Amino acid sequence: SIQIVENYGQIKVTAQGDGTPLSRTYVKVYASMGPGKARFYKDGYTDLRGRFDYTSLSTDELDRVQRFALLLMSEEHGAVIREAKPPKR
Repeated sequence: SIQIVENYGQIKVTAQGDGTPLSRTYVKVYASMGPGKARFYKDGYTDLRGRFDYTSLSTDELDRVQRFALLLMSEEHGAVIREAKPPKR
């Protein structure tokens, strides 16, 4: 189960059924910066709570992002792609 919290730029991944947080789920984030301008943004793994912050960077790139594409991969649970808006500022 995937919950995207767009207001905070976070994603939460839990097991279907019992809701156990899924740590170590790989997340790869791409950003659409405008028409025809998609690029790699960041990647990492969910923490022990099953959460991953997909927007935070130490640059100002978030100001130019129009949309995010999130690829989530788990050896046990497969892969899925989701889209999200950047947080409102």
